[in-house]
Amino acid sequence: MIDELRRLGTFSRRATTSANHAFAAQGLNNNRFQYLLRICERPGLFFDELATDMAVDRTTSFRAVQKLITEGYVEKRADAVNKKVRRLYPTAQAQALYPSIHAFERGVAERTIGSLTPGEQQLLAELLTKINKQL
Repeated sequence: MIDELRRLGTFSRRATTSANHAFAAQGLNNNRFQYLLRICERPGLFFDELATDMAVDRTTSFRAVQKLITEGYVEKRADAVNKKVRRLYPTAQAQALYPSIHAFERGVAERTIGSLTPGEQQLLAELLTKINKQL
């Protein structure tokens, strides 16, 4: 079982390293491209939701988002109801870059998981969901 766990880690690191390299010129290395994807796909997220989605602690998420704000990809806006809550929205710059990041992600999925049969893809999804619940 240790070997399988290590292979999952290797797959994740390879995919992330490839994307970090592909988007480094835009300042989206260090996994910031993943944060940007989530914010573009779910505008109005707040920090806690983003940290949970990314499975990282709030401090790590906050630092990554601060970099995205500094680079002009994300803006914080006060929540309409609770002014203490700051929601995250992609800027026009982020929205312009989103299609290429999403296409990159789709390409990685197609090259890897796309080679599986639909039944294997379903089984993989179920197994990954099951093991993620254990952490």
